[in-house]
Amino acid sequence: DYESARNIHHKFAELFKLLFVDGNPAGVKAMLHAMGMIENQLRLPLVPTRLTTMEKISAILKELDIRI
Repeated sequence: DYESARNIHHKFAELFKLLFVDGNPAGVKAMLHAMGMIENQLRLPLVPTRLTTMEKISAILKELDIRI
């Protein structure tokens, strides 16, 4: 139903924004690394996600009770 979908969307909205603040795919790879799924390695010209962004991503993952 619409209301449930809207609630789920709002729950994840800030995380979705953070995944792309430092460029794609750096944020997505940083999140997957925080979840223990991959190594956080990028090749030039890509650069890693900033530490402050990574801390925010980790905090949201914990808040959402997503495995870290």
